[in-house]
Amino acid sequence: MTQFKERRQHVRKMGDGLAVLIDGRVFPVLDISLSGVSFQGNGFRPGDRVRLTVAALHSFDDSVEAVVIIKSLDAGILRGEFAPTARLMRYIVAHLGDVTGAEPAYFR
Repeated sequence: MTQFKERRQHVRKMGDGLAVLIDGRVFPVLDISLSGVSFQGNGFRPGDRVRLTVAALHSFDDSVEAVVIIKSLDAGILRGEFAPTARLMRYIVAHLGDVTGAEPAYFR
C-alpha cells in the first residue's frame, strides 16, 4: 500500500461561514486556501474560467470578487484555482485568521 502524498501548495481550511456567488446563485464553500476554493456546485467543467464572489454568509456585503479556473469536478464538488489579487489574498487571510483564532501576520 502506498502513502497518499499531499500535493497542495497551501493548506486548505474549512470554508466555515463562506459562500460562492455566481450569477445570483449561492454555493456553499467547503474549503478555501490562498490558491483555490472547493464548493458545491454544477454547470461548470474543468478548464472553465469563472468570475465569482466569495462572501460571508452572515452578510453578503462582506465579500470579494475573484476569478477561478475550474480544475476538477467530482460528485458535485467543484475545485477551482484562483487568479490571485491582493484584495482576494487579504480577504482569505482574514477569514483564515477568524476560523483558526490566530491573528494573521500577513497584510496588516
